[in-house]
Amino acid sequence: MSPELPILVLPSADLSTYNTQVNKRLIRSPRAYSPSVDNLRNLLIIRSIALLGQTGVLIYVLLASRTTESLLGVTVSLVVLALLTIASLWRTTQPWPVADNEFLAQLFIDVLGWTALMYFTGGANNPFVSYYIVPLVIAAAVLPWRHTWLVTGSSLLAYSLLLYCYVPFPLFTPHATMGHGNGANVHILGMWFNFLFSAGLITYFVVRMAAILRQQEAQAVVQREDRLRNDQIMAVASLAAGTAHELGTPLSTMTVLVDEMLQDDTLGTQARLDCELLRGQLAHCKSTLTELSHTAELTSVEQTRHQAVCEFAQQTTERWAVRRPGIIYTINCGRGGPVIEFDLTMVQALENLLNNAADASSDKIEISVAWDQREVRISVRDWGPGIPAELLEKLGKPIIHAGKSGLGIGLMLSQATVERYGGRIELHNVREGGTVATLILPLNQPPATEFAQ
Repeated sequence: MSPELPILVLPSADLSTYNTQVNKRLIRSPRAYSPSVDNLRNLLIIRSIALLGQTGVLIYVLLASRTTESLLGVTVSLVVLALLTIASLWRTTQPWPVADNEFLAQLFIDVLGWTALMYFTGGANNPFVSYYIVPLVIAAAVLPWRHTWLVTGSSLLAYSLLLYCYVPFPLFTPHATMGHGNGANVHILGMWFNFLFSAGLITYFVVRMAAILRQQEAQAVVQREDRLRNDQIMAVASLAAGTAHELGTPLSTMTVLVDEMLQDDTLGTQARLDCELLRGQLAHCKSTLTELSHTAELTSVEQTRHQAVCEFAQQTTERWAVRRPGIIYTINCGRGGPVIEFDLTMVQALENLLNNAADASSDKIEISVAWDQREVRISVRDWGPGIPAELLEKLGKPIIHAGKSGLGIGLMLSQATVERYGGRIELHNVREGGTVATLILPLNQPPATEFAQ
């Protein structure tokens, strides 16, 4: 099912070649900006700085004590973490996107690696144990809240274990004894409670603030798309007004010529029937242009109409069928139904859906009307080839697909019209073949007062 007018007119072969070339450049370019890869790269830089700090501590201990006793574990931990960091930095040069699970795994590497370093360097006595707060903050700012709580829980568990399980380190635990695993002093316990309190606050509030920022960004994107769509609609409206003005003269000329032909007594029966049909179509075109001009001049109060939804669908379809005599249609609806509020643009929105169905290589269409306590649904079903899956999410947005299928401006205009009344248009392919486009409008009044008798 395809909207009737594209905003761009390009040969489909040229467009396909252009899109293929662009996609190849994007795939081959490893330097294309990716926020997820950039976030991972920043995390690795922070980890590298922390490892340099611990390496500095290790060198200081070697120079001060001139012994390598009890330094094997911390050295191995530093080397393993450094190798993992180097491998991860190489991974950031590849064009693969970084999924949330991969980023979570990197944060777990930070927690586990730092736990190993702290274990061999005095446990919770090591002042660098507060580094656990870094992966926690990063997770809160970047990852979904479930992943953030996993990082928080693992960091808190590791910190708690380090209160009792660690290898004494001369620099940070000079007075440690063999009984260090049976308890912890008040200062260390105070640090632990401070970490617990900070972790809870950061996890809860930073996650909320990050979600709000992401929501604001999504709203800004929607607003930009709406502004772009409105600009395109204004351009189409200006073009339509100019076209209506320009078409008045040739339509009048054709009407005069048809009338003169009908006055010819030598005109054959079939030719006379054709001329009468042509005169009727010309009169309909002139009527449409007149309504277009009047619509632009009417106030919003005068534009608004109220009508039972079944009557609205029936009258709009019958009016449309006059212009598409080769299409067989059926309407499934009872009598009356809830009363809806609409203007002439809503009529055009439904006609666009009907034209799309008729243009989808389908010689028959089916219109169904249904409603409940909250909304009415007018569905238009065709038996065409359906819409490609990659285009379903783009339809109705200001990014117009150019090609022979003509997907673009027709549905965008219909969507904009329906949204003004708080409604929406939904499209989905049918498994048996074809597409269903559904125009959905909310019911603003109680159902008891809305139903026509």
